[in-house]
Amino acid sequence: MFRIPFLRNLFILALVATCCLPLYTLYVLHPSYHRQLIHETEEESARFASYLVRSLGMEGVVLERDILPADTIEKVCLLQADNLLIKLRFFSPQGEILYSTLPEEIGQVNDKDYFRQVVAKGRIFSKVVSKNAPTADGQLTNIDVVETYVPFQVSGVFGGAIEVYYDITRRVYQTNLLTLRTTLALIGVAVVLMFAISLALRNAGRAMTERQQAEDALRRANEDLERRVAERTQELQEANTQLTGEITERAMAQVALTDALEETRAGREQLDGILRSVSDGLLVTDGELRIVHMNSAAEQMLGVPLEKALGQTLDTLPVSRQLIDALRPGGAALENQMIFDFQVDQASGEGNTVFQARVSALNDGEGLAPGAVLLIHDVTREREVERMKNAFLGMAAHELNTPLSVIIGYTELLSNQSAVATLSTEQVHESLSLVHTKAIALSRLVDDLLDVSRIESGQPLNLEFGSCCLNEVVLDVLKPYQGQGSGHSFELQCPDEPLSLEADCGRLEQVVENLISNAVKYSPHGGRLRVVLDGDDDSCWLTVADQGIGMTAEQLQRVFDRFYRADTSNTAAQGVGLGLSVTRHIVEAHGGEIGIDSRFGEGTRVMIKLPRGGHPG
Repeated sequence: MFRIPFLRNLFILALVATCCLPLYTLYVLHPSYHRQLIHETEEESARFASYLVRSLGMEGVVLERDILPADTIEKVCLLQADNLLIKLRFFSPQGEILYSTLPEEIGQVNDKDYFRQVVAKGRIFSKVVSKNAPTADGQLTNIDVVETYVPFQVSGVFGGAIEVYYDITRRVYQTNLLTLRTTLALIGVAVVLMFAISLALRNAGRAMTERQQAEDALRRANEDLERRVAERTQELQEANTQLTGEITERAMAQVALTDALEETRAGREQLDGILRSVSDGLLVTDGELRIVHMNSAAEQMLGVPLEKALGQTLDTLPVSRQLIDALRPGGAALENQMIFDFQVDQASGEGNTVFQARVSALNDGEGLAPGAVLLIHDVTREREVERMKNAFLGMAAHELNTPLSVIIGYTELLSNQSAVATLSTEQVHESLSLVHTKAIALSRLVDDLLDVSRIESGQPLNLEFGSCCLNEVVLDVLKPYQGQGSGHSFELQCPDEPLSLEADCGRLEQVVENLISNAVKYSPHGGRLRVVLDGDDDSCWLTVADQGIGMTAEQLQRVFDRFYRADTSNTAAQGVGLGLSVTRHIVEAHGGEIGIDSRFGEGTRVMIKLPRGGHPG
């Protein structure tokens, strides 16, 4: 049996499991019995102390000298009829022994750490003392006992304690006896189980040995059969060699032809696969500008399948007339590899798509150009960005010029002594305040431009994390708007307790300023502007809702694009289309989330979620 690895390992596993059963009893069950004994004794001591306090009429009384009732000794003597009660002591809040069944202990003070740090704080203290071991007071005992200190409170203040010594010698003996019996029973079960496993493994080993012998006999017979077959096969192979030679020669010729065809087909498939995988459109024409090939990307861009366009001239496709003329014989496109832009109307009617065509000559082996290759790329997005940037430059120039004009005008006025002499002090302060306000607006615009520059260059935003109160940030931003008299009513809903979080307070103020200014800017007819703050242990939420012009679904998809403005027709609304883009990057740099819900003509609601712990990004 032990010569077979599988059976040997199975026997060792069974032996280990059998040995673990008694150890489980000694190291798991017996400690559990012991802990249960202590727990029951503690509960019995607590019930006994509570009964003693009620029977002596000491509920709500602080234990002091001369406070114990006169019949205390008599009632305690009656309780000592319980042979398990070894000793009973009453302690004052200062630890002085007011009463003890051992009179010589009266008057002593318990200044042990456990009394001051556990019992005096209202918690039960228990200690199991084994035979011939010291108690918590350092006294030796010749029996197994549990000493329990039971405190009681008077109006929430420590009023004293009762110490009870219980004899648990018999219980410990019964627990040890139960553990011994359990261990012996498990050992018996383990022995029987081990014997049964050994017998089963022995029978299994005998069966496996017999099976191995049968397999050996079968293998020898099979080897003999294979030897005979090999001899016969050798004879047949020698007879077949001549026939195989002739067939091989013919097969080699056929294989060579097949390989050549396969290489041609694989090359064509590889070329077709490359053309299909190219994301840009590829269109090939001959010298007469007839289409000889185009890939699937070009089919999708031009909206014409290859089967329909094959053999047709280039002017049947929606390409630029300037491009067609440049490709004709004598044109400059093939010599200079020119680049052309052209537009294709979308079948869905959603506008035009702008494509860029790069022209190259299709040369043959003699250096002639019997055709042209057009590489078509979708540049709609690039042209849209260029348009938005051009619009942005115009708006930025206007946004920079307006505050600069005000600053220059008022500073010229204030630098003129004779003009200043005609102004009152209040007018001078108003002028300086207006210059300061325009300078701040100009600074914010420059900050937005610098933030966009960092974002586009892949640099992170500069964040200085610290403790920040979101309530104060919102109130500071709302205060100037509430005094403008713009026809907007501001409603602020926030919890009483401050919403504190780890964040860059300056950047959060920039976020709130962008949201409030957008809400005011795109609510030209006034209306209610609602700001809601909320939070839990992990996050803070900020919601800004207005009753302004709102946005369409298409505008909502592009609201976070740089240089994009949802309502470009409203020329009175200031801004260059950077606010929400910068706001999203600031929120995400804090590990937060931003979402927008808007309905055209009804208003817009912006929701921001920020983690309280901060997320330096």
